[in-house]
Amino acid sequence: MATRSERIELRAKPEVKAVIERAAQLRHTTVSAYLLETAFQRAQSDLKETETLVLSEKDRTRFFALIDSPPEPNSALRSLFRDSQT
Repeated sequence: MATRSERIELRAKPEVKAVIERAAQLRHTTVSAYLLETAFQRAQSDLKETETLVLSEKDRTRFFALIDSPPEPNSALRSLFRDSQT
């Protein structure tokens, strides 16, 4: 089992703490373990949601077609690239 080396601290209103303590007790775990697991699952979900691109079949086909055969750079793209080099 990995050694825990980082600490996370937070403050909560008594009523929020009571709800969390009750939920942890129902799961037969500690408040710390409950919060860590719950926060970790939510963080993974949030990251997946923001880092995943879902395309329709039509858009997916167009995307891969453009990857396979990209259009020639236009003047705006060349200008943007030139400006980024300075």
